[in-house]
Amino acid sequence: MSVETELKLTILTEDIEKFSQHPVLKSAIQPPKTQTLLSIYFDTEKQDLLQQGIGLRVRHMGKKRLQTLKTQGSVLGGLHRRHEWETEVESDVPQIDLIPEDALPKRFLHKLKHIKPIFTTRFERKTWHITPSENCEIEIALDQGEVYAGEYTMPISEVELELKAGSPSVLYQLALQLQETLRLTIENRSKAARGYQLHKSSEPQYYKAKSIVLTKNMSAEQAFVNIVWHCLNHLQSNEAMVLHGDDIEGVHQMRVALRRLRSCLSVYKSIISYKTSKFIRQELKWISNVLGEARDWDVFQMTLHDIRAQVPENKEIEALQTLVVSLQRQSYVLVRETLNLPRYDRLLLSLGEWLTNLSWRQTADRNQLNTLDKSVASFSNQQLDYHHQRVYKRGKYFDQLTPEQRHELRIEIKKMAYSVRFFTSLYSQESVKNYSKRLSQLQDELGILNDVHVAGTLLEKANINSNTPARHFLEGWYTYQRMIHLESLAQAWQNLLTQKNFWK
Repeated sequence: MSVETELKLTILTEDIEKFSQHPVLKSAIQPPKTQTLLSIYFDTEKQDLLQQGIGLRVRHMGKKRLQTLKTQGSVLGGLHRRHEWETEVESDVPQIDLIPEDALPKRFLHKLKHIKPIFTTRFERKTWHITPSENCEIEIALDQGEVYAGEYTMPISEVELELKAGSPSVLYQLALQLQETLRLTIENRSKAARGYQLHKSSEPQYYKAKSIVLTKNMSAEQAFVNIVWHCLNHLQSNEAMVLHGDDIEGVHQMRVALRRLRSCLSVYKSIISYKTSKFIRQELKWISNVLGEARDWDVFQMTLHDIRAQVPENKEIEALQTLVVSLQRQSYVLVRETLNLPRYDRLLLSLGEWLTNLSWRQTADRNQLNTLDKSVASFSNQQLDYHHQRVYKRGKYFDQLTPEQRHELRIEIKKMAYSVRFFTSLYSQESVKNYSKRLSQLQDELGILNDVHVAGTLLEKANINSNTPARHFLEGWYTYQRMIHLESLAQAWQNLLTQKNFWK
């Protein structure tokens, strides 16, 4: 068994020649090797292997046949890490008896008797080996070909940077170096994942954030790295929907991932200095603003849809909705253009390098290093208590808050809510559940009031002036909504006050 660590990057076919002449490749320790690889992937009719995150293939390598079993492992920021078992076999049919006993659960072995070919990949691979530094070796592979599943095909044009020796951070450093002159995009899908997508003819999907699992024996720093990778994975999982799908939830989920990521940086700001994360923070704010405007138009359009359902005869609202849909589409054009910019790819690669290299340690003082090494449980208690105090300070005279003060309270509650979600797994789930429920209710009510405020800004952007019938109607409708939610907001605040602090 071995552990495979590689960074996958898609490359434009028109950049292949430029890539092949890159100075990095001229430093290879030996001439490049070229071979044609044909791989047949197997699974059951119900795709039991896929459901367990397992890949099984037989690959043609000249006259040899190599059987490979890969476990799910992890895919973070384009970095693929998997356990794999390779065995030479005599034919294109997998030899199940050659799979090591510890590779798969025993209860699963009987299903391997029912496997069949699912899809095939055929591509030409050109490989170089470089040694960027002492005790470091990287295999660079250029793959060009196709994935086949029945009558469907998908092109393969990618660069794989596989770590043979050294730290994973060098993969990101090399990718950033290549990306200075080439259009390289992080690829989170393996060739097998793309094959399954073809086989199922599936459409893009959106993905909500999964639960973050921390353990009390983790250090504060280990938890930080875990949380940021989690947020980054959530972000990239929704790229396909935003770029190629039509469900507005994709943009929403990408925006949530960015908010969580930025909130994590905020939670750790006392020990992860702004200086070492300045570029990351600035770029996250940039992409967040682009996605945020698209999301604002989405919410406004949904609101107008609900209003029209109640007053379908209102022609002014109908005309406004048509205009808003047009502006909504324009915002999505900007989002897709932004995600296709090299600047976005550079942000993701920089984040990967920053995380794998633990770059913040280079400027941390002794106190910060000590806190980074402390248990995450201790750090979590301090942070939750800190944000709890700030929430109660902002909401102390709740009934007298101005709209601006309610907005400031909303920001503090969002920070508290994200902190709770980051560290939930460290506490009793029942106690966290009750607190989180009350906090979410309050957050929802404040969010609705914020939507009312944002709608006014969007009306200005849509050039709907204060004298139009549509503007008068909406102002009346929003005034009514504000009155309703101010009442429920007060109750939500009182409900939160009754909750005990689960972290004490």
